[in-house]
Amino acid sequence: MMSPQEVLQGQRQLAPRTTYPQKEVGNRTTRDERRRATHNEVERRRRDKINNWIVNLSKLIPDCTAETTKQGQLANSSKGGILSKACEYINELRTANARMAESLKDTERLSVDVELLQQQVDELKNENSILRAQLQSHGIAETDMSGN
Repeated sequence: MMSPQEVLQGQRQLAPRTTYPQKEVGNRTTRDERRRATHNEVERRRRDKINNWIVNLSKLIPDCTAETTKQGQLANSSKGGILSKACEYINELRTANARMAESLKDTERLSVDVELLQQQVDELKNENSILRAQLQSHGIAETDMSGN
């Protein structure tokens, strides 16, 4: 079996890199130094943004207070610990949200049941008043059936 380098060497020829005359400083050129410095600055900003977002996240998560040191490093909790607690908290919120949605469905079902039962009560009251009127029209006295 061929290694990836052998495969690439056998199939593809690279064009020679164009070189520009540059001032040499030690082993590195000034252009390389600038590129390295720019890259380091970009990378430092990226890390700072990530660290700031992790600190903000730790402030949002209950029982997860992270403090920053003078160097901007996270103290008390590791970044991984904060992210782990954030995942746990999000899962807890999802579970609670699902329970609340189910509870809302149950409440809506019960509300419909209450409406139907109220309609039945109203219909029975109407039927009861009609029957009482028929009793009175036939001269039959109404008796108290409630047991009082």
